[in-house]
Amino acid sequence: MTTEPDESGAGDASPTVAAPATSQPGRGLRGLLAPAVVLLVVAALAIAAMGGGSDEPAAAPPADEPSPAATDDPVDDIADDLVVEPDPDAEAAQEQEQLDEEAVRQQLAALATRDPDDPRALGDADAPVVMIEWADFFCPFCGVFARETETVLIERYVESGLLRIEWRDLPFQGEEALLAALGGQAAAEQDAFWGYHEAMFAEDLRRGDPRFGRDFLLEVAGNLDLDVTAFDAALDDPELLERVQTDALLAQALNFTGTPAFLVEGRPVVGAQPLDVFVNLVENAVVEAGAELP
Repeated sequence: MTTEPDESGAGDASPTVAAPATSQPGRGLRGLLAPAVVLLVVAALAIAAMGGGSDEPAAAPPADEPSPAATDDPVDDIADDLVVEPDPDAEAAQEQEQLDEEAVRQQLAALATRDPDDPRALGDADAPVVMIEWADFFCPFCGVFARETETVLIERYVESGLLRIEWRDLPFQGEEALLAALGGQAAAEQDAFWGYHEAMFAEDLRRGDPRFGRDFLLEVAGNLDLDVTAFDAALDDPELLERVQTDALLAQALNFTGTPAFLVEGRPVVGAQPLDVFVNLVENAVVEAGAELP
């Protein structure tokens, strides 16, 4: 599976992934009601301007009764005509949609393992907010996120116990990316995943980079003071390959077709979005969880 980066902040993957089974939050009836109300208002104003839509002249009021125009406020009359009674069925459907969206979000949030022994996770296992990250060591946008955004999130929220980050492999950039993902798994076997993560993204690797290969990974392992012989053997371990494939298949099931991709307490984010996007998501999730911000 290969991909090339685009300008959206994510590497774009093959379009063969199945369409998502759930709708995006905030869409549906809420998105349809607003234009419907606008159309009703426009139509009512047009009818009022045309005298009710009839070609016959309006009947004159009886001589002994005052003209309504002389005693009533025409603006009030138009406002009365524009009153739209709430539709109980639409309100019930909207409430059900909100409940469905919340149920989906909770199911996605439950994908976090919160395993205290996971070497590819940073932060407390019981942190109020978990961000799952799918990434590729050869994805330039993943590198931007790792170097410029993730470091801030770690300093602000992981170290204060509010956020936990769980890494998942999604090697879209071909065989080199797959080998790099296996290197991450091998480093995790020696509790050195995040040192490997930092070293790899510091190199800003791209597909076809002449520096990269198995010897490159062994040099990285040596620089991290790992057992290089064990690391080398782990690169060929079918169990580690299966772990990478499991991570990638889950991302495909979620219809993540680019990297980096995230679930922040079940809310999906795709691409190396600006820091403020992640700050807002994390802090809102912290508040929703009943925790206090620093």
